Amino acid sequence: MKSLKNHISVIIPLFILLFSFEFAVMLDRVVKNYEENLFNDYSIVIASMSKLDEENLKKEIPLIKKLEPLSTKKVIDKFKNDFSPANLAYLRSSLPKFYSVKLKYPPDEKTLEEIEKKLRSIPSITKVETFEKSYTKIYMMLNFSKVISNIFTIFIFIISILLIFKQMEIWTLEHQERMYIMGLFGSPFWMKSAVLYKLVFIDSIISAVGVGLFFYFVPKTQKFQEIMKSIGLDFSGFRLLDDMSLLLGISIFITIFSVTLVILRQRTELR
Repeated sequence: MKSLKNHISVIIPLFILLFSFEFAVMLDRVVKNYEENLFNDYSIVIASMSKLDEENLKKEIPLIKKLEPLSTKKVIDKFKNDFSPANLAYLRSSLPKFYSVKLKYPPDEKTLEEIEKKLRSIPSITKVETFEKSYTKIYMMLNFSKVISNIFTIFIFIISILLIFKQMEIWTLEHQERMYIMGLFGSPFWMKSAVLYKLVFIDSIISAVGVGLFFYFVPKTQKFQEIMKSIGLDFSGFRLLDDMSLLLGISIFITIFSVTLVILRQRTELR
């Protein structure tokens, strides 16, 4: 019973630490995916009195990826029953040419303002619509969510590390007499600490597998997918082999490092 309690005392903080880390990684992927989808749908609309050359525009603004003409056919068709053919022809010739401007990567607020300023400086362009307010609002919201997630992960990480260190100290004290006797018989450091390393290695595997299974199976549940779909997010970014390997590596490193540090510190204090 006592052994089980000791294991749980390590597994729980380690599970929380790995959970917060993986949650931050998954959230970052979700945000990036949402950001990419948002950016793919985003474009700057401009109106020009003359035809624009894509290559010349790219020289002026290197961030531009593509310049696509927008058809005015739907606008003209609305007046087909009200205007004569001659008036429709005049309307067609007098309307400015509309373009959709695609960018290479999501710009921040300052960059977007610079792009708008450069576009407005071109004499033939009469109107530029960047949808700056809505774009900036979403862009800032996404960045804010990343910052909050990172702060939360660091906070949980520190608390979990302290709890793990405290349990390592308890384990070391419990095995201190045995380790001391083995030391008198000339046993090397790794042999004296083998039991502790074995315990934390087992706990590391249990914690990593537990977190991995949670993030693998929960996003696949119908209820979870319905919730994510309703808010327009994709939370299916768990990479089984890569993420499990990373979680296991972090888990083993933290526990082995904690045990080693605690043992060395206590050995120094005994001297």
